[in-house]
Amino acid sequence: MRHQIAKYDLLAPCRTICLSSILLLFALPLTSADQVELRADKQILLETTHGTQTIKKGPGNKLYVLTRSVKPSSSLWISDYSGSSMRMILGGGSEPTDLRFPKDLAVDRDGNAIIVDAGLIKTFSPEGKLLSSFPSDRPQSVGVLSDGRILVSGLPKDGLILVFDRQGKLLERIGEPVRVEDAPGPGFNSVLNAGSIVVDDDDNIYYVFRFLLTPTVRKYTPDGKLVAEWHPESGYLDQAIENAKKTYLASKEKGSAGGNPLLTAGSFDTETKTLWVASGPEVMQLDSSGKTIQSFELFLPKGGPPIQTAGLLVDRDFIRAAGSLYGTFEFLRPH
Repeated sequence: MRHQIAKYDLLAPCRTICLSSILLLFALPLTSADQVELRADKQILLETTHGTQTIKKGPGNKLYVLTRSVKPSSSLWISDYSGSSMRMILGGGSEPTDLRFPKDLAVDRDGNAIIVDAGLIKTFSPEGKLLSSFPSDRPQSVGVLSDGRILVSGLPKDGLILVFDRQGKLLERIGEPVRVEDAPGPGFNSVLNAGSIVVDDDDNIYYVFRFLLTPTVRKYTPDGKLVAEWHPESGYLDQAIENAKKTYLASKEKGSAGGNPLLTAGSFDTETKTLWVASGPEVMQLDSSGKTIQSFELFLPKGGPPIQTAGLLVDRDFIRAAGSLYGTFEFLRPH
């Protein structure tokens, strides 16, 4: 495989032990690069504890949360900033105005919800009215720019991100997919290039590759120019890579496209102007060069297991992590 695979550092455990000993002896605080375990302070958005796909912030500090399930049915909810006062604006069903198989969500500056749903990109008003709908090829993730242009990623062949206007007219393609030499066919290569879209408050676009065996994030300008490529590193990611490699090789032998996601979610913190990415229970804050500033391993409250983060929202006060098994949890953000 041309794309370099990160290797496990056999000296890392020794370095960790030595560092821990020094910290204990001199009672020094942890450095910013060390991973810290965080227990959730509380669960929020209690009406959406099953099948949670993602959580996003909209105008007026409103929280939007998307779920996908059969019983209870898929749904879209809007809440106040605390996550306690909720109202459901969409439910599941077979009509075009319903949710059928939602996968991802973006919120524009007017508070409209743009949802990837069963091969369609649907835009709903904050009251749940369907405003527009258009098809896209196997869509998986969605983002939106301040001027209303809609960004869609799927299982890419010719471009990582498709850019549409509000009515669904294709305007351009952004980003070249990675060509993985040993991928057994274009379908497998497309799966390896699947990713999540994050947009910052300056309309810069971050593409977080989910399945590449080297964890990868690309940054593009609003007009689609590639300006950076980052490869986050951590001890947890080293182990996740080894597991993903085994799944990748097993899928190759079976001739079926599949893999374990390495980077499972992303969020941009507008206060510190930094990108956060998740890998299962680990969340990492990246600086402007892609280096890890700090990382946390997220756990449920009171001795519960780690959270497998599918949706991530980070702001000045909180880290909010959502997963399909347990719902959404709030962590006071260390400073």
